Amino acid sequence: QDEYGRRYWHRAIQLSGEIAEFTDDGKTLIGGQVWQLCDLIEKFAVPRVTIETNGIGGFAPAVMKAAIKQRRLHCAVKDEPAIANKNKRILEAFEPLISSAMLWAHTSVLDGPSWDQMKDFNPAVRDQPDDYIDAAAGSIVEQPERIKANVIAKSEPARENWQPMSGVY
Repeated sequence: QDEYGRRYWHRAIQLSGEIAEFTDDGKTLIGGQVWQLCDLIEKFAVPRVTIETNGIGGFAPAVMKAAIKQRRLHCAVKDEPAIANKNKRILEAFEPLISSAMLWAHTSVLDGPSWDQMKDFNPAVRDQPDDYIDAAAGSIVEQPERIKANVIAKSEPARENWQPMSGVY
């Protein structure tokens, strides 16, 4: 999000295969979706990921944490059960941003399947291809709303230190 409130959808990358692949002794991660996600975390310096824990994803956060530790990455992992209706969740995340022209997307997002899923999305249809827009909706909701300097009242002079009584004592 920038200082004017615009949100940016940078990438929409599909993970494929097993959740995790281990060596024969079962102790070392060597592949799978968690490994692919670690590659993305490293490439884009992602500080936090949220993993939906419904269905087969119930154990994924623990395996993801192990993969991050094994790869010596610095990234927090949050597990989140999806309890709301998926179509409602998608609409509530995207509709305000699209109607106010506050959502911008990288060309790779628009050239991929995300664009078709957005274009063909019908909130009345329960079972439809929506993995990309569902993941993006979750990301939109997970991001905190950032209030930047252009909306802060300028009547008070800025402090040099955030502590009101700072100094050496």
